Amino acid sequence: MHKRQRDNMERFQHSLKTINRRFHRVLSALCAMAPELITRPSFTETHARITNNPYFYPFFKDCIGAMDGTLVPAWVPRVDQNRYRSRKGGLAQNVIAICDFDMNFSYVYAGWEGSAADARVLDHVVSHDNTFPFPPIGKYYLVDAGFTNYRCFLGPYRGTRLRNVIERCFGLLKKRFPILQWGMPSYLLNHQVDIVIACCTLHNFIHKFSNDDLIFNEPDEDTPTDMETFYHRGHPTTYELESQRILRDSIAMQMWASNHPN
Repeated sequence: MHKRQRDNMERFQHSLKTINRRFHRVLSALCAMAPELITRPSFTETHARITNNPYFYPFFKDCIGAMDGTLVPAWVPRVDQNRYRSRKGGLAQNVIAICDFDMNFSYVYAGWEGSAADARVLDHVVSHDNTFPFPPIGKYYLVDAGFTNYRCFLGPYRGTRLRNVIERCFGLLKKRFPILQWGMPSYLLNHQVDIVIACCTLHNFIHKFSNDDLIFNEPDEDTPTDMETFYHRGHPTTYELESQRILRDSIAMQMWASNHPN
């Protein structure tokens, strides 16, 4: 039933029952560690990745991280499969996450149906999850086109690849933990959610305490090819939408003026 657990049964020479019990104990322990390792980013300091790059600074000096959603394969009973069938046709859970520019996860929300749009999941998260790390006024996260413009979220606009840090973070996470990319065993859904949280916790732990990790040390580039946009709790008001359009256009004009002085 669980091939990986059967492999571990052979490796450690213990019964499947013992392996399964130990697996869930370790899973619970990692989830208990999550609040200590998945923590909100700094709201006061501009990250060096921005200050040290003339393509980003001072235009994105108030940006504190990036947010996006990703699909993780899920196993669900037949009765629930339509809700969890993603736009790509497979069964999946939708995971919303925020990371800082060190590629540490600072927020993870897992378990939504794979058929749900990112914007719908985010509406629920910002309205019902008291742990969501809302930044102070004036600070924001970068998001993609799947999210409507609100006060604390800045969405896509031509000019930079700064938001790609969250895509790279997801990519490294799935490379390290193939279970998040190639398939989930037939655990209960709440255990599948816990596996996502546990993997993100381990991701942060390894990044914090390992200086020579090969996956994290893969080269990264901040080549400017494309520019970026905003978000806040609840549905956006007309004032918020207009304010974010003005801010977005202001950043675009500043970047254009900087790159084309005369």
